[in-house]
Amino acid sequence: MSAQTVQIGRHTLQLLPERAVYWPALSALLLADLHLGKAAAFRRAGLAIPEGDTASSLQRLDTLITNWRPREVILLGDILHVRLGSDPALHRRILDWRARHGDTAMTAIIGNHDRELRQLEPALACYAEGMERNGLVLRHHPPEGSIGKPWIAGHWHPVVRLDAGGDSLRLPAFIREPGDGLILPAFGGMTGGAPVNARRGRSRYVTSGEAVLAVDGRQPAD
Repeated sequence: MSAQTVQIGRHTLQLLPERAVYWPALSALLLADLHLGKAAAFRRAGLAIPEGDTASSLQRLDTLITNWRPREVILLGDILHVRLGSDPALHRRILDWRARHGDTAMTAIIGNHDRELRQLEPALACYAEGMERNGLVLRHHPPEGSIGKPWIAGHWHPVVRLDAGGDSLRLPAFIREPGDGLILPAFGGMTGGAPVNARRGRSRYVTSGEAVLAVDGRQPAD
């Protein structure tokens, strides 16, 4: 699989086709927006949504951990889609999954869906957004303006639409924002996506699942 390397501040990050980032200096994997339990929530509401989204997301993360052997996994918010109290089976599944990776540190930034995330402590070390690691600010929500420091976030579920010969395709995307910021695509399998258009100073990188490709050449005028 083919990754892309970007520089955020003084930090070199690898954008992985699996919708995650590898941070070589810390031997860390970063990902955002798993939304575990989303399909089950729809089924409880009476919608015929297939099972397996949580298992699939955790299996994909298992594969990443096996392949990269990081010292730490950093989850940038919206790990959950539901309250753990309403889904005890999900609570147990996450704890069982965590136990399989006892040698890997797990850090979580609390997102807007993560109202009961601290119930997973100490299995996950939970922090409010804005914590720093080696000068890189870890967030769930992208900041609305410059914060004077490099940052990495999720929340947008960004996708980019590609058009060719009358056909179009929407692919998950990493978004390099002006002001030294990076927004990750959603890692979860049932998360949808919000289109992100080109603009001056922004660089977009789509992932096909096999490769990460830059889609912006010359930056357009505003």
